[in-house]
Amino acid sequence: MSNKSKFFFIDCSEAAECCNKSQYKEAKFFDKVRLMFHLTFCKTCRSFSSKNSKLTSLIEKSKIQTCPDENKEQWRKEIKKELVEERN
Repeated sequence: MSNKSKFFFIDCSEAAECCNKSQYKEAKFFDKVRLMFHLTFCKTCRSFSSKNSKLTSLIEKSKIQTCPDENKEQWRKEIKKELVEERN
């Protein structure tokens, strides 16, 4: 295999990483090209990519709201306080 063709071939772990980056819009154009090339030959990665896309769209549609950091910090303080009280 020539060096030029090795440049386009990526293994499944690299493909998964590219897929994840692409999901979060962090993948560069060339990474996306390499991923698409890999997906044409790898059924397992095509399945992973498809499931990953479905999961992303479901999460986006769900409109899940995360807890504000202030609430999290308050809960941490309360838990620590309760733990200290239980030990005494």
